[in-house]
Amino acid sequence: MSIPSAPDGGSPPTVRRLSTLQRSWRVILVGIGLIILSIAQVISTNDWFPLGSLSQYSYARPLDSPTKAVRIRALTEAGNDRGVSLSKGGIGIERAEIEGQVQRIIDNPEMLEGIARAYSERNPKNPAFVELRMERVIRYVEDGKPTGEEDVEVLTTWTVQGDYGEYVPKEKK
Repeated sequence: MSIPSAPDGGSPPTVRRLSTLQRSWRVILVGIGLIILSIAQVISTNDWFPLGSLSQYSYARPLDSPTKAVRIRALTEAGNDRGVSLSKGGIGIERAEIEGQVQRIIDNPEMLEGIARAYSERNPKNPAFVELRMERVIRYVEDGKPTGEEDVEVLTTWTVQGDYGEYVPKEKK
């Protein structure tokens, strides 16, 4: 077997083979990765992303199957009912962080207090939240198209305990 020459017609590149130690640690790392993937499949968890089961992508949904999403709504001190932006800009964390904790928040609605505090810190000029509701929205579809119908199920509510008025940042040291 001949080694092709370099494109400029010069001598071929030098080929160095991996040592036994170098090959061994690569095989061990691949083995560890496969073990983690296998365990994650058996216990069916997405907590080890990207090595989890990713079960949400493992099957197709029927075209008439409703979609479900979690949202948080707030009553402000100005009396407005509004949606809470579940994003880094809105409250400092993304929607997935909230969706991954739904059952914990239902069991411990006081966790919503942190959302009120985070919103107030990021939006000091806006009216503070006085009450938060976690809701599940079920939207209906026919043949894969939204029908416009939706049901809203209130999962939990929380009356904000703290006074998170105008945010004053800590002085820099």
